[in-house]
Amino acid sequence: ASLAADVEPLFRRDRYIPSEKALLSRVGGRCERDGTALEFDPTRPDNHRCPACGTTFRGAWHHRAWVTWYQLWLAERSVRAALLYELGGDERHATLARNILRAYADRYLSYPNRDNVLGPTRLFFSTYLESIWLLQICIATDLLEHAGDHATAERVRERIVEPSSALIAGFDEGLSNRQAWNNAALLAAAPLRGDAKAAEACIHGRSGLHGLLTHGLLEDGTWYEGENYHQFAFRGLWYGVMLCEASGRTIPPEAIDRFQRGFLAPFLSALPDFTMPSRKDSQYA
Repeated sequence: ASLAADVEPLFRRDRYIPSEKALLSRVGGRCERDGTALEFDPTRPDNHRCPACGTTFRGAWHHRAWVTWYQLWLAERSVRAALLYELGGDERHATLARNILRAYADRYLSYPNRDNVLGPTRLFFSTYLESIWLLQICIATDLLEHAGDHATAERVRERIVEPSSALIAGFDEGLSNRQAWNNAALLAAAPLRGDAKAAEACIHGRSGLHGLLTHGLLEDGTWYEGENYHQFAFRGLWYGVMLCEASGRTIPPEAIDRFQRGFLAPFLSALPDFTMPSRKDSQYA
């Protein structure tokens, strides 16, 4: 019921699809007075409020920073709508998911692969963000196809999944926390593409899921890059493990044991107020 309430406002207004790609800049998305991160409001693409001083900022830099979060937010709503349709059969939810996916299919190749920071991408400025987005697109598409919408699935497969998968696969990030998301996206895309070989590479390749579970996670289950990255990397690993289970693929027990310890690791290293230490390049350090 809470998920249904969350998508309800999308039925009452036109769905906005940005024509610009997201951009990482020194000023975008931050208060011009004190650097505080501006609030994200999916209904306000041009007005961005500072939670500290209350000032509202406008302009292209702030808008394109907002686009980063909006593209991820909208892709997640396509998953929620598709899942709600699968569970409840409300045609409005199927239509919402279908419209979001088809709108992205029409626009994906129009986003330029430039102004990037970490790897190639069309909608964002780093490959791992496109991976998080593609993962959601694939899950929503799979749910709709399972419900019988083969036309939308084919359109998304041809115009998004194929070109985005090729782009992500061409930027292997080794044992980076970001590679956990690249693997998850490619694992979600593989069955849509009918490419079992690609799925195996995402699991057993040098920087595949198995490698990240056994070398990225330390013996106590903590992510080797530090607490600042543990939750982010671990969520990507969680998607990978779940996708393997859903497809009937097995992961060695010792890797799963280490993965299970990863759920406890944040509690074992938490400070007395249950915040995480701010080591390495945390924004709070």
